[in-house]
Amino acid sequence: MDEIMVHLEAVTKKYKETLAVNNCNLKLKKGKIYGLAGKNGAGKTTMMRMIAGLGIPTEGTITLLSNKIGTLIEAPSLNGSMTAKENLNFYRMLCQEKNASFSNEELLELVGLADTKRKKVKDFSLGMRQRLGIAAALLGKPDFIMLDEPVNGLDPVGVIEIRNLIKMLNKKYHMTILISSHNLQELYETATDYIIMDKGIIKKELTLEQLDKENHKSLEEYFLSVIEQEEKR
Repeated sequence: MDEIMVHLEAVTKKYKETLAVNNCNLKLKKGKIYGLAGKNGAGKTTMMRMIAGLGIPTEGTITLLSNKIGTLIEAPSLNGSMTAKENLNFYRMLCQEKNASFSNEELLELVGLADTKRKKVKDFSLGMRQRLGIAAALLGKPDFIMLDEPVNGLDPVGVIEIRNLIKMLNKKYHMTILISSHNLQELYETATDYIIMDKGIIKKELTLEQLDKENHKSLEEYFLSVIEQEEKR
């Protein structure tokens, strides 16, 4: 039987009259890479924030069954006057991860920032900041990690490197990973399972194998077909 890492039951998040997340039920299973797909305003970030404990559901319950969680939600919070290593030390102190499984050197090597040395984060590109945010999320070698738009600001080479990193973390360290992205083709290249959201509602869940059986050329094509079907109802 598949081990459940995260369980959402009838979760709703309401801001005044707006339903950001509407009665969502979801089970995330151990060892999967989940791609969370949806338009701007679909509710992806709100859902991830609630799972991370950064927001409280208006209704419903969220059960976390993982021991360690790592998150990169929205833009990483970094100190521009510090180096990459100094920022990691700061996060290590906040999280009390003095004896974390990954050293700073290992983390910076993993995300392609090993050569930044004394360079201040204020001089980093957006893509470099994203990489450092991912490194901070990995500090305690979590068994469940959430990455909100992890390839934002990266060039094509950087996108491939982060894709390979995510796959390596899943395969080598058996991490369960939830990724949101506007780059649906990249989700198709990375994820093992997909969650399609629109207007706060989970419209569809499917595996890579199920997607391929649908004979769609891309996740984007399938996503559009699901949304169009719902709008016709």
